[in-house]
Amino acid sequence: MDDLRAQLEELKKRLELLEEDIDPVDEVMLSIKARLRRKLEGGKLPELDEEKAVRTLKALANPDRIRILKMLSERPMGFKEIKESLGVESPTVSHHLKLLTKTGMVRKGGGYKISPNGHLFLRLLEIITALEEVEE
Repeated sequence: MDDLRAQLEELKKRLELLEEDIDPVDEVMLSIKARLRRKLEGGKLPELDEEKAVRTLKALANPDRIRILKMLSERPMGFKEIKESLGVESPTVSHHLKLLTKTGMVRKGGGYKISPNGHLFLRLLEIITALEEVEE
């Protein structure tokens, strides 16, 4: 039994060393794996919530909203700065930020910041677009 524990500890140490040198795509996959592991503690993934999935996909289905995520992935920004960077009217920026905040991709608090979910979805979009062009 002690031998198995020693082997397990050795494997944990090796995993920690490997995780230090993970590239960004692998980091996203590890994040997904950890989230899925937590969700699977009950034995299986929860049922797909179609309405939630549609809201999330709609929030991403606009080039300006994706640009906002990209900008916020670099650093937090204020409303005015986002508006000037996008070059669109205030009501449009408000609408985009409201959708991104409502879906949990952006957080508001002294400005706007990308959330961990926003980072994850942005990386997934980068991976998807790198794999192949999506045909309409």
